[in-house]
Amino acid sequence: MSFNIAIRGLNAVSAQLNTISNNIANADTVGFKSGRENFSALYVNGTGNGVLDQGAQQSIDANGSLVSSSSSLDMAISGKGFFVLHDSNGSQKFSRAGYVQVDKDGKLVNNTGLQYEGYQNGATTGAVSPIKVPQTNGEYDLSGVSLDEQGNVQATYTDGSKLTAGQVALASFPNEDQLQAEDGTTWSATGESGAAQFGVAQSGVLGSLHNGSLESSNVDLTGELVNLMSAQRNYQANTKVISTDSSMFTALFQAI
Repeated sequence: MSFNIAIRGLNAVSAQLNTISNNIANADTVGFKSGRENFSALYVNGTGNGVLDQGAQQSIDANGSLVSSSSSLDMAISGKGFFVLHDSNGSQKFSRAGYVQVDKDGKLVNNTGLQYEGYQNGATTGAVSPIKVPQTNGEYDLSGVSLDEQGNVQATYTDGSKLTAGQVALASFPNEDQLQAEDGTTWSATGESGAAQFGVAQSGVLGSLHNGSLESSNVDLTGELVNLMSAQRNYQANTKVISTDSSMFTALFQAI
């Protein structure tokens, strides 16, 4: 039995080491949320039978600190909420990494090309749709784009005229810890997370926006290094059990 327990322990610690390594590797990734491997005791017929790995869970509700960005268009959320994004298949994604740029077609996109969604024509509730900045005002070309701390996207044209092209939406969820991770900085809704509830900054439970800033990773690097050393000790302890069992079996077979 000790051999099987040690094998389960090795598998669990291996998963933990992968999660810790991923956290450390993304300590400088904007909008990244650290993960933690969850374990539970495994019992068979009332007898302890090792550990059961229940998978990693990201600390989505823990905010990273705000850091200055070189781009005035970039945004960070202080408090609750996610940026609402739209992929090439029309699916909604959600992120805390507020990189913002305007592509050649006037789409407001993040650094991976996902398009921001928001409100049009002064609305601040209801359905959201992809934001696109008109390249001309009918006669004059676009000369610049700015964002205010309410998420309003303002286009300026070569004649000096201005146009509000939309307002960036934020989303909250009844159970945000049940979102499905697409990667370390992007999530999608699930039945367990509940449907996205849309709004604008500082409405309802939603936090505030900060222009020219980004949210850093919430990884506690010192804590992760401590966890790494602890996991390595656990790994070595389990390999020692396997090695001892193997030696005992070898001695037993030789004695037969």
